[in-house]
Amino acid sequence: MTLPTPNLDDLRFQRDLVDEARRRIIRYCPEWTDYNLSDPGITLIELFAWMTELLAYRLNRVPEKNYIKFLEMLGVQLQPASSARVELTFRLSTPFPISAEDTTVAIVPAGIEVATRATDEEKEVVFTTDGRLLVTPPHLTQVRREADFVKNYLPRLGVETFYAFSQPRPQLGDTFYLGFDDTQDISGHILRLDFTCEETQATGVRRSDPPWVWECSTGDGQWFEVVPSQFPGEKDTTGGLNNPRGQLVFYLPLTMKAAQVHGRNAYWLRCRLERRREEQGMYTQSPRVAGVVAYALGATALATHAVAVREEILGQTTGNPGQAFRLQHAPVLALRPEETVEIEELRDGEPVFMPWTRVADFSQSDRFDRHFILDDSTGEVNFGPCIRQSDGAMRQYGRVPEANRLVRFTQYRHGGGIIGNVPAHRIEVLKSAVPYIDRVTNLVRAEGGRDSETLEEAQMRARREIRAQQRAVTAEDYESLAKLASRSAARIKCRAPGKDTLLPPGTLELLVVPTVFDALKADDLSRLYLEPELAKTIEKHLDQFRLLTTNLRIREPRYIGIKVTTEIVVSEYSQPANVINRVNDSLKNFLSPLVFSAEATPSDAMGPDWDGWPFGRPLFISEIYSLVQKIPGVKHVLDVQLAWRPVIPAKENQLPPPPEGATTPEYVPPERQLKIVDQKKIDIPADALICSLEHAITTAEL
Repeated sequence: MTLPTPNLDDLRFQRDLVDEARRRIIRYCPEWTDYNLSDPGITLIELFAWMTELLAYRLNRVPEKNYIKFLEMLGVQLQPASSARVELTFRLSTPFPISAEDTTVAIVPAGIEVATRATDEEKEVVFTTDGRLLVTPPHLTQVRREADFVKNYLPRLGVETFYAFSQPRPQLGDTFYLGFDDTQDISGHILRLDFTCEETQATGVRRSDPPWVWECSTGDGQWFEVVPSQFPGEKDTTGGLNNPRGQLVFYLPLTMKAAQVHGRNAYWLRCRLERRREEQGMYTQSPRVAGVVAYALGATALATHAVAVREEILGQTTGNPGQAFRLQHAPVLALRPEETVEIEELRDGEPVFMPWTRVADFSQSDRFDRHFILDDSTGEVNFGPCIRQSDGAMRQYGRVPEANRLVRFTQYRHGGGIIGNVPAHRIEVLKSAVPYIDRVTNLVRAEGGRDSETLEEAQMRARREIRAQQRAVTAEDYESLAKLASRSAARIKCRAPGKDTLLPPGTLELLVVPTVFDALKADDLSRLYLEPELAKTIEKHLDQFRLLTTNLRIREPRYIGIKVTTEIVVSEYSQPANVINRVNDSLKNFLSPLVFSAEATPSDAMGPDWDGWPFGRPLFISEIYSLVQKIPGVKHVLDVQLAWRPVIPAKENQLPPPPEGATTPEYVPPERQLKIVDQKKIDIPADALICSLEHAITTAEL
């Protein structure tokens, strides 16, 4: 039962204030006999009644300042901004190895700054690399076939003919492997393979689109498809290994790992014979490889929207308890283990900087503990206060720094916010020179940036925290507490064992939607991929709240891509192009796991608590009719058709370009083909969400 809320505003203007005052006139002012509305006295009564009603109205509301103080008493602080992350691709000035026996490497240090170009309208956005990047020459050590894997053909290339596939006639599934030295990490590298082959006449395949699939090892027997580059100067020139000389360029993923294949360990790249389209043809005889040489053209590293500040002097201590300092930059990103406050102390007569430990609060600190707290949002550093106890004694929480000592921060990073969600090919200014690095860019959009938490968001979070009471028992508890782990998680759904799940008893499943508002707006569904780092952060955070007998599984939801094909009639005096854009924006916003624009869709279509498509909610075709009809500029909706396909974020950026000579520009591989819906609704599984594909909107005239 909910607690009853007293109503302090129970006085009504006319009934309780004006009429009651008029009834008292005869008692307190018997000489006043004219009560009509034009009398000045009645006007004064109504004026004071209005002022009294206003005071009562304010009394019934808790002032916002008091609300904020209540939140502070509960220990609620605004969560800091989260930073966008992106993969930066560094290109070498010359391919490695420079010569046959050369071992030159390029090193991109951790923390190097790369920025967007500043303009009159926009400031530069700075990203820093998360770790050290080592670009090494790839060392090819093995060339093997699936059929006779025990034999390494590499030492005999050029002397003995290597048939890539089976003889006398290749079969679907035939595979050959290229193995690279497992002591040299080539994950994230741009790999160029130069093939020398015996020239043939295509032998039944299409030179520009051969029937093969390239994959790299990602460990544990898993393979990840890599598509040959189609950038200018990097396209496939091997003609399906039929040309005497040719090259292939691959952008290897950062998830590539050394793995064992039939007992042999290496970084593996394999080519598997698979015909995905009839027009690809089929080999009538195997290509004959005489040589293969590997080069590195560059490599990819993770970077974060942040600027590092090192050894910032905060000031001098006074020797008093509760002293506070403020950093020059805020908000501050999550501190790393080596990032902390240091204060001067005398050791053997020499001043040295001693590190202090950050804590959430001083409740468990005694007067000898070198503890401090940091407000990430404001950058304020506080040391322990001295507080009078109930018995009158004074207690010191945390150590008081000695007087006249320098205070410095070893290093911290500031930045974050939605400004870091920059589009692809915008981060290209290298702030400092790096040997052998020619240029840098981001091939994909930066995503994950989110501004600091607002007061309204903190109020809603405080209600959830009070309900959970710092323990995770119910599914709602897990959802509320998991959202505190990182601002990079936009939505979390907890699923417990039940009739609609196959989870064993004692196991809970968390479905996480990352913060990718800008990417969804730009139709980049690949950013819905749940990064392992975010999953680990949430799991580590929940470990302190969950029961010991509870097992957690954290994964991304299943996504169902929806395409809407609709024909509309535009209202008179409306621009058809503008109306089509409004319809498209509304459909993308409505059919989305996240709401990226509150104004794009009519509010009654989503409701006040709508934060994205609900898990497991079916989609009715009538909803699309209703939504489109309410958009300004739409006079009639003539027809609506729905189509769907599964969306796997990790594979969304693997779509190869259409082969040369394709008959239609709308070409898509069979595994991406849409399924037409011939019913009135689309049923969505309980662990799935809807996301928007490219819609087809046409206009007609009546």
